[in-house]
Amino acid sequence: MLLQLGGSSTARLLDEGDGVVTEVPVRDLVETLKTAKQTRAVVFDGIITQRILDIAAEMNMHSVVGTKMGTITKQPTGVVVWTRSDLAP
Repeated sequence: MLLQLGGSSTARLLDEGDGVVTEVPVRDLVETLKTAKQTRAVVFDGIITQRILDIAAEMNMHSVVGTKMGTITKQPTGVVVWTRSDLAP
């Protein structure tokens, strides 16, 4: 899915069955995550930031998938993080 989003600056929020709950521009991701209900994961074409990880943890999300990692000072427990290089064949 990350490859599908490449270059689009888009984020997809996924439910427990990996279905797309919503698709938003990355610039709106932080605000969208704050109100996301029934969301298990977020996949987006952008840099994973501390703010995104903190909100994902607050919302009890399981996974965050992004293009690459920004500067992370505290990795929230319970949130699995994947980057493009982690998923490369």
